[in-house]
Amino acid sequence: MLRLGVWRLEQFFPAAPSQLSSYLFYRVSRGRVSLRLLAAADDQQFEQLMRHVQLANGVYRTTFRNRFHNLDPVVNEVLRANFRPQEKLLVEDWAASACLTSYEWAQTLLPLFPGLRFTASDVALFLIEVEDRRSGDIFIADQDGRLLQFVRPPFVVSVQPPEPWYVPVNRLLCESAKTRWQKSAGLWPLPAEWLDARGEAALVREPYVVRKLPLVHPNAMALARSDARFSICRHSVFERSQTPCHVIRSMNILNRAYFSEVELTQAARAVIGSLRTHGIWVVGRTIDDESSVHDASVFRKGSSGELELISRMGNGAEIERLALDLTLATR
Repeated sequence: MLRLGVWRLEQFFPAAPSQLSSYLFYRVSRGRVSLRLLAAADDQQFEQLMRHVQLANGVYRTTFRNRFHNLDPVVNEVLRANFRPQEKLLVEDWAASACLTSYEWAQTLLPLFPGLRFTASDVALFLIEVEDRRSGDIFIADQDGRLLQFVRPPFVVSVQPPEPWYVPVNRLLCESAKTRWQKSAGLWPLPAEWLDARGEAALVREPYVVRKLPLVHPNAMALARSDARFSICRHSVFERSQTPCHVIRSMNILNRAYFSEVELTQAARAVIGSLRTHGIWVVGRTIDDESSVHDASVFRKGSSGELELISRMGNGAEIERLALDLTLATR
């Protein structure tokens, strides 16, 4: 008939607990975890909570430690062969999701290139929490205002995907939340200066208080605070970088499962246009997370703007041929 939810960190159990009372609560709340817990989570809790994050487009934001442990050394050897250690290398990791793999890669690159400037980016670095001061209800949405979750303790209600029919109480709360959410439409679009600003300052638009819920791993955020050579910013794979760079990595994003040929071509052009002459592009996807199997291609940009394939892992990137044909067609 109904399911409760987890709205406090002390209620959150990544696996079934042994204590009976905790186990019973786990059973009636499993899968309904408030995403606002991300704001107070430590690194381990963050990784466990990210398993519950599904964006409005259906994409899950799971993150794994050492995901690229056998890819990074191959790429690093390519970089050592193409750039001097004293080079002030500009490296960008596009569509970096939680930026954990960016953090891990930067940690291996910094000793090799002390003058490194590393930027991790993604179009969705946080979710939006909207608190209605009149009722105390919490709405959680993506940056475009698409509602994901509604929190009214003891309930945590999924809006995207919607609650199933066999929990009618949750379903009614879900429909009610969607109706009430329409009243907050005037909040969008949120100010670009607030979205791009660093820090956690709330945006007050009576009767609402708007906050950011981080989708970036605490380790990556800590490195960005402690080392000016590592930074995090919002960026779309369809847009060129503001400053031409030496290296771009775009793993697990430019695939036909996500985008059309037209969109993939647009993204490839954005990458090529963002690279300096003789710059390196690493692109591909992970085939098996547990064993870290990747199909990836490494390109170098020639003096005429053409791409040269210089290394390949597995079967190579899904868009390897598209990228090579694109630069051949423009010569």
